Amino acid sequence: MEKNGDIYKKAPENGGRQQGDLPIVELTPAQVRARTIASTAGFLIVMLALLGGATWFIYRQEQDSQLPEKLELPDLSPAPITRPAAADPTTTPPRVAIPETVSMPATEEEAQIEPERMAQAMGEVRMANEYLHARNWNKAEVHARKALEIWPDMNAALRLLGVIHTQRGQFDQAIVILERALKASPFNVEIYNNLSTAYMQKGQYDKAEELLQTSLQIMPGYRIAFLNLGLLALLRGNFEAAADYLERAIEQVPDDPPPRNNLAVALIRLGRYDEARHHLQYIIDRYPELPNAYFNMAITYVLEDQFPEAMKWIKTGAERCSPIASQQFLADGDFNAIRGTPEFQSFIKSLYPDIPAPPEE
Repeated sequence: MEKNGDIYKKAPENGGRQQGDLPIVELTPAQVRARTIASTAGFLIVMLALLGGATWFIYRQEQDSQLPEKLELPDLSPAPITRPAAADPTTTPPRVAIPETVSMPATEEEAQIEPERMAQAMGEVRMANEYLHARNWNKAEVHARKALEIWPDMNAALRLLGVIHTQRGQFDQAIVILERALKASPFNVEIYNNLSTAYMQKGQYDKAEELLQTSLQIMPGYRIAFLNLGLLALLRGNFEAAADYLERAIEQVPDDPPPRNNLAVALIRLGRYDEARHHLQYIIDRYPELPNAYFNMAITYVLEDQFPEAMKWIKTGAERCSPIASQQFLADGDFNAIRGTPEFQSFIKSLYPDIPAPPEE
């Protein structure tokens, strides 16, 4: 074993250099500065690469935590003029648009949580989303609350919990939660839309409109805001505004039936029947199984006293839903003008043919 030499030996007279040593290079002050700058730049590049990797990780996690764009809510929408019974399995419940993407931006608050706990919270949000899509509100709430136990300020979990309460019809609870989320993230247009939905369901239309208009100021062209502003205008009877908002919405996604059907409703109320028929035919050509468009098409002809043409559309629509749903559609007041005609009465009777009496013993 080698022994350690004496570190206190006197330096050789040649300046400490031994034979075979590399020559010492004396650097000028400019060279020293250049090397220092190069070292600092290298360090910064490494740190930026690490930061970029962390940002990408958060972004990928965000993409896995999404809410459906339009969730079905129980009570609100004049989408068809003739409203089917929501309990009938052959009909589509009215819908209010809720955005699909739930973004989770990396803020200073979020940076304070450990990566492992952040991943756990995001996993709970993904589970909650899965149950939300399956319309299992109870299990969705359990996982959303678990996410908040791990990460109390997780904005995505707050928004998701607000949507769950909205779906249940618990609008007061939804408003409290979503107001908290909005306070923490005042420039998130999705929260404005979700919150406006809850206020709209409570009949507070002025507040709902204020929130939707604010979301458009933050993000001009925000499609979901146009959808719900159109619906809100329909509920208020402002059909010109409804048509304007809904036209902007379908420009972005032409093949979405509910907003196009709502646009047709607004045009019918404005007496612009040919334009309404154009949009209804567009739906029928692409989604022939949906009965709403057929009955609304029939209304355009009833309102012009073209009863034979109206009956054709009534019969075609009835082939695509149950007798109960057909009666619900036809209960609309817009069919009053045709209701007393023999052909209409005969058709109503045909929905429920008489059951023959049992044979006599």
